[in-house]
Amino acid sequence: MPNHFQVKIDSMAFKGYGVARIDGKVVFIPYSIKGEEARIEITEEKKSYSMGRLVDILNPSPWRVKSPCPTFGLCGGCQWQHIEYPQQGELKKEILKEMLKRLGGLKEIPPITVAPSSDPYEYRTRVQFKVKGKTLGYYQEKSHQLVDIERCPIAHPLVNQIIPLLRNAFPSFSQLQEIEINVSPKEGKGILILHPQKLNQRLEKIVKSFLQNALILKGLAIQGIGRPSMLGEPHLNFTIHLNQHGRERNLTLRTSPGSFFQVNLKQNENLIEKVLEFLDARGNEKILDLYAGVGNLTVPLAMVSKQVWGIEENLGAVKDAQFNLESNGIRNCNFIHGKVEDVLENWKGGNPDLLVLDPPRTGAKTVLDQVVRLKPEKIVYISCEPTTFARDLRLLSNRDYAIHRLALIDMFPQSYHMEVVGLLTQPQGKV
Repeated sequence: MPNHFQVKIDSMAFKGYGVARIDGKVVFIPYSIKGEEARIEITEEKKSYSMGRLVDILNPSPWRVKSPCPTFGLCGGCQWQHIEYPQQGELKKEILKEMLKRLGGLKEIPPITVAPSSDPYEYRTRVQFKVKGKTLGYYQEKSHQLVDIERCPIAHPLVNQIIPLLRNAFPSFSQLQEIEINVSPKEGKGILILHPQKLNQRLEKIVKSFLQNALILKGLAIQGIGRPSMLGEPHLNFTIHLNQHGRERNLTLRTSPGSFFQVNLKQNENLIEKVLEFLDARGNEKILDLYAGVGNLTVPLAMVSKQVWGIEENLGAVKDAQFNLESNGIRNCNFIHGKVEDVLENWKGGNPDLLVLDPPRTGAKTVLDQVVRLKPEKIVYISCEPTTFARDLRLLSNRDYAIHRLALIDMFPQSYHMEVVGLLTQPQGKV
């Protein structure tokens, strides 16, 4: 067995792999855990690393647990159901530290606080299923092979109530490429976003009949070329409970098909609280919120500041945001529709005191020069992609902004994904 080796798992890496070394060469091993001894098989050789698979676990980790999901290890949705949940946040913290050193060039890293999820399972209020023939499910890891899913343990119970309804209504999914299920625990309802191969009358007839009979659904959207075709009431409402400086308030936000919203609503509240804590606004600041979406951060920011501007490229999200301002009685906030780069290039709103960055996975590299030109006293950077977050921290440090505080919000239990919040200030800035 020339490709079989006995190894010790030294650490964990991004994408959730365990890391071992054979003759000094790094080997990444899915579904292994730091500290384990295992027999592995090398499945792929690269110039600087190898990929391996577990053949036998010789000395299992005390953190290893049995997964509750029958498709875990086959479905590519989760990577860490074999690791007991309290340990997952600590492992993510170690991975984040290593990335900040290696990719961010940070010699000193502030302490990282970890906010674990109160619901390690049943937390996702949005799932995207691929469809092919009679199969409804997720792709296998590194594959376009579909794994049929009848129930997803990390999905909200409302999502799992909708899955069998879909199977009964669509004996064949041949006309569809993807089905997205979004649910609102506040309303006890959900919506569907359908991505068809092509739109035709037969599909519309099936969809209308399905919507009339599925009482758990408020509405749906059929995504075609251009604007989606809407049926019913395809908006969902969510409540955000905030407690700032002893003042409690509930905010209700609306989101529409195509507008982004966090999948873990309880952790979203922790995220908002952490952003407000890091900014520490006193009520007289001007704040700029980039990539503002439906106002998930912008609306709460308006409660603690003098003036807020939100910039968002998605027109549907901007309409949701404006609705959210009105419904929550917010009058010191304005939303601007446009690409962040274009809006900042022609910005005439003066220098903000505080700035919030919540970019897509690709990061904020294209807008950092414009951000620095505005000279905010504090920048709070939120990221779901630590590789681009680390890269952008390096770029900001070259422009005299230093990282002072870090928090890891475990938005995605059972997976390697993480949400990171960082507070940056200029040398003269006060934390």
